[in-house]
Amino acid sequence: MELSEKYLDDLMVRMAHHSTAIEGNTLTLGETKSILIDGYVPRPMNMRELYEVVNYKAFIPFLTANIGMRTPLSLNLIKSIHAILCKDAIESVPGEFKRIPNQIIGANFSPTPPYLVPSALQDWILNLEAQLQHSDNNNLKVEAICRQHIAFEHIHPFPDGNGRVGRALMVYTCLFMDMPPIVIPVNRKGEYISYLNTEDIRGFTDFALQLQNAESARMRFEFTG
Repeated sequence: MELSEKYLDDLMVRMAHHSTAIEGNTLTLGETKSILIDGYVPRPMNMRELYEVVNYKAFIPFLTANIGMRTPLSLNLIKSIHAILCKDAIESVPGEFKRIPNQIIGANFSPTPPYLVPSALQDWILNLEAQLQHSDNNNLKVEAICRQHIAFEHIHPFPDGNGRVGRALMVYTCLFMDMPPIVIPVNRKGEYISYLNTEDIRGFTDFALQLQNAESARMRFEFTG
């Protein structure tokens, strides 16, 4: 799938804004564009919030380079994505799995214990690959990606930044499979969080397909050439 520079810039801004805003970042879409595209910080702001969006400037080249090299998912790739997206933006060390147990507010499950994270993530990768290999149409592939996104958030392998990394992995997997990416907008955060909380894979898949269809149209009509 050929991606124009204009589209990649657009994807960078929207990923940076929406994914961090889902986690509580207060920068607007316009402020995010100003920072990432124009190189201008429009107002005094929290440095953590600034770094959260600035990190996508490094992530997009990493994404396109590894997609171009057909780099499969691995523990090291996942840790590298975390290291890039969380640089200077979290208190723990970016790129390192959790060392103490963590919890998700309101969740009815306990995330995977730290000592089991490497093996659980390796199984997660193999499960995703197997599901994608046995999916003979786009809808089934999106269902597999949604199912494994929920599973990734259950593992919760890092002390912080799990949501950002999980959503970035959805984009990575879509592009790796030569499909339009799934970018979850902050104005649909409530639906998204509900699908995670209820583990509603069917609903999540329909939701993701809507977003993917919108992305496909965006790529086709606004960022060709």
